[in-house]
Amino acid sequence: MDKDNYQEHDQDKNYSPRKKSYFPAINFLWGFVLGAILLSLVWFNFPSLVPRKSSKASLVQISYSSQEFPETLEDLDEAGGKEVLAYLQFKRIKASLTPVGIPDIYGQELNISFDEVQDAIDKVRVFGPTYGEKGKKIVLGGNDLERYIDIGFKIACEYCCGVRALVKKDGEAACGCAHSIMMRGLAAYLIKNHPEISNEQILEELTKWKATYFPKQTLSVQLQEMERAGVEGIKELLEEFPEFLPQMVGGC
Repeated sequence: MDKDNYQEHDQDKNYSPRKKSYFPAINFLWGFVLGAILLSLVWFNFPSLVPRKSSKASLVQISYSSQEFPETLEDLDEAGGKEVLAYLQFKRIKASLTPVGIPDIYGQELNISFDEVQDAIDKVRVFGPTYGEKGKKIVLGGNDLERYIDIGFKIACEYCCGVRALVKKDGEAACGCAHSIMMRGLAAYLIKNHPEISNEQILEELTKWKATYFPKQTLSVQLQEMERAGVEGIKELLEEFPEFLPQMVGGC
C-alpha cells in the first residue's frame, strides 16, 4: 500500500487492518481427518486391497480357518514353514482324537456330553459297581460280570493313578479314581441296559471318554507314534511347542 492510501485509511476511524484467514488451516485439518477415515475403512474392511508383509511369527500368533489350511510345505513358504505345518497337523490330530457333542444311544438317556466332562463324571459314576451311589450302583453277575471284567482288563486310567486295568480279576475296582469310577459305571450301564452293544463297542466308548480326561497324554502318545513313523514336522512340534498340549480334565 502506498503512502497516500495509507494516510487516507489512517484518517478513517472505521478502518481496521485485514485479519489473517484461518480457512486454509481448517481445510487442511478436515482433509487429514477424512483421509484417515478412508484409510481405516480400506485397511479393516478391504484387507485384500492393502498388501501386508508377513513374517515367521510364533505359532501362537498364527491361525487359519479350516478352509484355509495349507496342505503342503510349498504352500507354507510365506506363512511360517515347517513349524506351521506341524501346528496344523497337531490341530487335525487333536480334532480326530477328541470327541465332541452328545454320545449316540446313551448320551441323551444320561443327559451327558463330551463337551462337559466333569458333569458326565458326576452323573455316571453313581452306577459304578464298587464305588457307585447306594440305590443306583449296578451289580452284575454271570455272563454280564464276565463281560464287565473282560472290558475292564483292556483299559485303565494309568495317567492318573498308575493302575493297568479298571478292575481286578474278581471284578472289584482296581482304584478309586473318579475317571475310573465313571468308566466302570458306564460299562456296567451299557451291559445292563444295552446288551446288544458288543464289548468292543463299549471299549471304544470308554476310550473316547479317556481321551477327554487325558488329552495331553493321549495326544502325546499319538504324536510320538507319528514321529517314529517319520511324519514331517512332528519332531519340531514336540520339542518346541509343548504348551499346545492341554492338561488333565476332570477330578482324579
